[in-house]
Amino acid sequence: MRPLNYDMLNIVIAVQRLKSFMIADSAIREAAGQESPSWFKSADAYYSEIPDSVMKVAGLHKNRSDFEKILAFQVTDEMMKTNIHNLSRFQFPADDRGEYPADSGAVKPQA
Repeated sequence: MRPLNYDMLNIVIAVQRLKSFMIADSAIREAAGQESPSWFKSADAYYSEIPDSVMKVAGLHKNRSDFEKILAFQVTDEMMKTNIHNLSRFQFPADDRGEYPADSGAVKPQA
């Protein structure tokens, strides 16, 4: 598990809300007889365009594993009401690549 941080939470919220928007927008477009874009492709494209510097601070990778973890992550009211300095008490799923350790929100030092 990785400690949640402010940047990570914002990325999760942005991607999940884009997904929700795209699903609703697709329903509207379909009702109008228009072609609707794939919410998955749109959200994936958005995620891949997040600046690397932000991803590094967030402790996330631009890979399918972290993207899918973001889509599945449950943001609670408690997280949303917590002071940003205390977000680390909440946990995000583990880093498959082992670059972002569970004991801190910092990037693992390179040897």
